[in-house]
Amino acid sequence: KHIQNTTKIIMNSILALDQGLTGFTVGVTVYFFFIQSPKLGKTMGKEKFVPIMMALTRTWAKTMFLSSTANLATSLYLSSNGTMNIYMVAIGWMAMALNWFVVVPAALKAGARSTRERKGDNSKDLKEFAVNGGGKTETKSLHQTVVVFVLIMVGAFVGHLVDLTSYV
Repeated sequence: KHIQNTTKIIMNSILALDQGLTGFTVGVTVYFFFIQSPKLGKTMGKEKFVPIMMALTRTWAKTMFLSSTANLATSLYLSSNGTMNIYMVAIGWMAMALNWFVVVPAALKAGARSTRERKGDNSKDLKEFAVNGGGKTETKSLHQTVVVFVLIMVGAFVGHLVDLTSYV
């Protein structure tokens, strides 16, 4: 009986950690991309905003990769006894891993190369930035790819969070 109670406490604690990590990953990402970025872009203009956003994106990507990896680990542990499926968290983690290792580094390099394009560009047009990123050349497709993987990641982690409600 004591071992059963201890096991239940451990599993519930790991489940709570999994929920917390999922909420953190979704919350920070939504804030970063859909609240903070538009606000800063409108306030600062593209020439000042993009270099700051590039530095923040590097930090965001590292933090979200670490939190989504921890999230994947907790979900794998919880799924080891067959009570949870990990498809959604695995999809979210893969999208974040692709962003962290491939897309974000390429986008940041392209953004750094497009500095001259932004010189004197105080545009505060959020739609234009959302489509083109920091410049109008190679940054456009890379910026859009980052956003696509962000949307996949957020959607998958929200799906995981919804799925977790059936285990509470």
